[in-house]
Amino acid sequence: MSHSMHGLQPRQDIPALTGARGPAALAVVAYHLPMDATVAQHANWFGLEAIFARGFLGVDFFFILSGFIIHHVYRNVFASGVSARDAQRFMLYRFARIWPLHVVTMLGALALYVAAIFVFKRVPADAAAYSPSSILANLLMVQSWFGIGSPNVPAWSISAEWAAYIVFPFLCWVLMRLPLVGWIGVGLVAWLLTGTEMVSHPLGRIACAFTIGVVLRELEGRLGLAHRLGSLAGPALLALLIGSCWFLPDTMLPAYTAGFALLILALSNPQDRLGRIAAIRPLVYLGEISFALYMCHAVVWSAFKNALRMVAPGLDPVSYIPVVLGTVLSLLAASILYHWVEMPGRDLLRRGQRRAPQHVAQNRGDEALANTAAR
Repeated sequence: MSHSMHGLQPRQDIPALTGARGPAALAVVAYHLPMDATVAQHANWFGLEAIFARGFLGVDFFFILSGFIIHHVYRNVFASGVSARDAQRFMLYRFARIWPLHVVTMLGALALYVAAIFVFKRVPADAAAYSPSSILANLLMVQSWFGIGSPNVPAWSISAEWAAYIVFPFLCWVLMRLPLVGWIGVGLVAWLLTGTEMVSHPLGRIACAFTIGVVLRELEGRLGLAHRLGSLAGPALLALLIGSCWFLPDTMLPAYTAGFALLILALSNPQDRLGRIAAIRPLVYLGEISFALYMCHAVVWSAFKNALRMVAPGLDPVSYIPVVLGTVLSLLAASILYHWVEMPGRDLLRRGQRRAPQHVAQNRGDEALANTAAR
């Protein structure tokens, strides 16, 4: 183990950032369920459609948060160099965080594909996403690098996240050589690029957002930005972001990205009023299962929607009751997957790394927080 790894102390936990993950994941659910693109008519959701239609931006929030937290936890590990041992441990821990749940939800999507053909008598439109080459790319988590689809549609972002993890140790080492003005420059460039065609590719989208998160955490550490925002910044920013849904088009990614970055900064301030709400136990638990919710909701919704078409053919799947039921079922499935797949799978894959007793306490402290980073 390198000297840098020995020097890494368990980081201060930021429960408000875990709590923020739940609503962000629900925003993605709201984008996929009430606004289902496969259904012609949509119910009137009390005028909230403008918010639901921008739910996909929850992924950009996650990408920024991921960069912020990963840098928060691992900055000192890679600041002075990238040793093979540290990089290997980092990659194993990140792999163990996302792969088990990704594979299980993909198997669920494949089972649904078979059921769609033989039970529901429907052929999914994106049949290429279920090909052997697509399944192989998904197992390796490289599908979105090459424009290959996923049986479980939201998994494109896991592939992008995996690319960020691979790059991070080297990115961190390079950035740590920069003066403060260099960090600010990198952050500004990454933010400005969110307004270009670069973000139309998953790797471009994660590159910009993840880098913004990394820079944000470094600037917070050096300049103490969160405390400067005051205790009402969180509520004000949330209100501004929600209000923006009605007058800012969803293509204005730089504006939403800036709002997300500032919101993450505000929530990392222990005095922030919104942060205190986000840190309450029910929201923190929702945040803990948010990755499972994000990964399972499309499969759960697709199964539920197709079952509804069989048992109640006249019922509109995007009317109030089916969408609420679909959301509740997704939350239940997420809780089960979190406890029975995500956590056991993570511990199983990391087991070999826990043989060194001097690092056990450190692993728990670092990883409890780093787990905030995955979607």
